[in-house]
Amino acid sequence: MSTDTLTNEAKRENAAMLAAALGIGVEAAGEALQFEVAITADPTDATATAIAADMASLLGRTIRSATLGEADEAVVLEILIGDVGAKAGRRSLRIHVGSEGAVIGGPHVLCLLVACHAAAATMQAIFQDRLPFGSSPLRVSFDQFGIEPMEFEAPVDIGHAYLAGAGAIGNGFLWAARHLDFRGTLDIADDDDVSSGNLNRQIWFTKDDIGLPKADRLAALAQGSFPRLKLIPRRLRLQDLPEKSNGPWLERLFVAVDSRRARRIIQREFPGEVFDASTTDIREVVIHHHKQPTLHACLSCIYEADQEEFTREHHIAEHLGVSAEEVRSERISDPAAKKIAARIPNLEASALVGIAYDTLFKQLCGEGTLQSLEGRRIVAPFAFVSVLAGTLLALEVLRRRGAKRGAADCNYWRVSPWHAPRGRRRVMRPRQPGCEFCDNPVKRCTLGRGWSEPPNITGVVEESLQFDFG
Repeated sequence: MSTDTLTNEAKRENAAMLAAALGIGVEAAGEALQFEVAITADPTDATATAIAADMASLLGRTIRSATLGEADEAVVLEILIGDVGAKAGRRSLRIHVGSEGAVIGGPHVLCLLVACHAAAATMQAIFQDRLPFGSSPLRVSFDQFGIEPMEFEAPVDIGHAYLAGAGAIGNGFLWAARHLDFRGTLDIADDDDVSSGNLNRQIWFTKDDIGLPKADRLAALAQGSFPRLKLIPRRLRLQDLPEKSNGPWLERLFVAVDSRRARRIIQREFPGEVFDASTTDIREVVIHHHKQPTLHACLSCIYEADQEEFTREHHIAEHLGVSAEEVRSERISDPAAKKIAARIPNLEASALVGIAYDTLFKQLCGEGTLQSLEGRRIVAPFAFVSVLAGTLLALEVLRRRGAKRGAADCNYWRVSPWHAPRGRRRVMRPRQPGCEFCDNPVKRCTLGRGWSEPPNITGVVEESLQFDFG
């Protein structure tokens, strides 16, 4: 796959992310991403060919070209998956698949997981010690996920659930979940449209989707992959849906929004069960789960306001010509739109009303309108990071299917795309002192009455499968 499928804005978003990681200029980073890799897989190995296809999709959203099959002279790295040979004298990255063929034909969702880590390993192989993540061999062991192989074929009934956010992680979640037997109804809530700067990381969308509602397009594009799950697009933010009530209306929620503040606002909706995934630029993925009533951390505890958030908000306000308080309101009002249009040429005030400040700022950075890229969280991650977050979110839903051992002993997991996932890094985060939600006695009382018998889709057992990266 080639980045010819991307717009210039999407390519510039990739360049901005690499520039932040390497500490170089955006233009230099854009040039550094103009390389080609070839991916060769053992054609007799179903797992190897599945990983190869996913890698081509992911890397094709980031670098100039990732092609399947025979490599030409322009290729700088050949990725070898399974029992295939390298061309003499050519630089290569080998991916060892399984143990004595034990996982051939294994769950495709795990092939996607490996493809995400392999895409990170490809970037590390190209940029080596310029990326601050280390370059030791990466070993991905499936026993770290706490899921028995037979569970990958089992039905996953989510009932009537909601997905908050149809952006990069929301895309990645459904990209992974299509390989599992999800059943029920999923409302996809997002009031934003697909922009040209989204295409580098929102894996379902193409140039044909630009300007169209994200929720509509994600539901339409993904529905064919979910014969037993009904996808319902909702062109509204979760908190603006008409069925919202003061009672327990939000039984199960998958959270894929793009800011800490948005997650705290969502917590005010008293969700019964929450599955959440987020990214810290390209460094880490965070997975959080809780179900009410709980004595442990909620979304507001996990994503408490911090100095980096305040700094980012002031940075956005300064560049757009509005106040930090206006940025904290999340959406651009009519008066704020007029200020922004007066500050930045070629922007139409009427077209800005209702857009998220983060969305506009990322778009302007991607277009090169705003040259300063201070603040690491402003920069959007690569496709393989967002898809890894969505994949881990889907696996967490599967892991918690039956409330068996190990499923309820943690609520927080940090995973690096650049290092092997470690189950021992799962922890139980306590309530945060001073949490705006948990420390409110009225909210706690309301929550206790609404979810006295919380929904349950937890758990499973452990088995070891593995991919080795050498």
